[in-house]
Amino acid sequence: MKKIYSAIFWIANTITLACIAITATFIINAKATDDASMKNVNAYDEMIPQNIDDSVANTEPVEPEITETTVTLCATGDNLAHTTVYNKCLTENGTYDFTGIYENIKPLISSYDLAVINQETVLITDPKLISSYPCFGTPAEMASAIVDTGFDIVLQATNHIMDKKIAGVESTLNVWQHYPDMTVLGIHADETDANNIDIIEKNGIKFAMFNYTYGTNGIPIPSDYVYMIDTLDDKDKLITDIQAAENQVDFTVCFLHIGDEYVYTPTAYQKSCIDEVIDAGADVIICAHPHVIEPYEWVTTENGNKGLVYYSCGNFVSGQDKLPRILGGIATVEFKKTSDGICSIENFDFIPIVTHRTRGNDGDTKVYLLQDYTDDLAAQHSISGITVQKLWDLWNSVCLSQ
Repeated sequence: MKKIYSAIFWIANTITLACIAITATFIINAKATDDASMKNVNAYDEMIPQNIDDSVANTEPVEPEITETTVTLCATGDNLAHTTVYNKCLTENGTYDFTGIYENIKPLISSYDLAVINQETVLITDPKLISSYPCFGTPAEMASAIVDTGFDIVLQATNHIMDKKIAGVESTLNVWQHYPDMTVLGIHADETDANNIDIIEKNGIKFAMFNYTYGTNGIPIPSDYVYMIDTLDDKDKLITDIQAAENQVDFTVCFLHIGDEYVYTPTAYQKSCIDEVIDAGADVIICAHPHVIEPYEWVTTENGNKGLVYYSCGNFVSGQDKLPRILGGIATVEFKKTSDGICSIENFDFIPIVTHRTRGNDGDTKVYLLQDYTDDLAAQHSISGITVQKLWDLWNSVCLSQ
């Protein structure tokens, strides 16, 4: 029996040990499984960015930054070379040098993106045809001085453009061919050019520009050459071209040779023409011809359209001998365009200038800013009785009266 009990005890003990071993094995396997699972979880966690910025995740799309570009423009009045102007510029070798006339004004002119000059007279290469009032023929060297001063655009549609008949127009066109970077407005070599709209692009801003004259001092343009000169006799073409340019450019600028000479206010005809071009789409209108300054202002037409108007810039250079005719103005305009296509005129001004001519038949002619002109210089002027105060008084009475 004792052996039986011993056997039974051995069997029971063996079973117990087996159970303990099985249980231990299960626990170990379970722990291993849990550890493997945790490793998989941790590995998955590492694949997910742990530092997500909720503010970034929930931010709306960023609007592109709006940028802007600008173009500055200046425009002068009549560049009119009388005998007293060009005689002094004749050099010893028989050529002309006009650069000294503009040396004081050159820094201002060249600082603008676009600089415009109204070249009142035709340019002549034949010395025999050089002449003064009433039928002008200006030495061709004037073109070189205009370029040297910093001008980019020249206006040639004036009442004096036919002073030397068609030959004078052709001569002027030929002279400007030597300066291919100069934009010439108002006259044309052929009908194809006459039918093209002059579009100038600067700093990513596009301009349509037009130059028309009221007439040619009664000198008829031959019927075969009517395309050569832009005149307001064909105002319908001007209006049509302005309208056609509206979808091609950002701004339209019209330079009109128009008005009554030696008066300080625009005529009814001038105002009517200006209203028409504004309604057609012109943004800025700059006028010349009266040889004296006239006011500048924003004009709103009866149709509600708006344009910036300079009624007359007066003389830029001349040999005229009356105080009002030596006082001129330079129109300045700043154009702006934003990257989302909004166009506007931000700043504009009218800068007074003086044509100084030293007393004596061989006196120098020079252009000064009125702000730089002195009574000492005025006392040397060929016109007696000029003072700086008289010039400012005239300027303010005309330009600040609006």
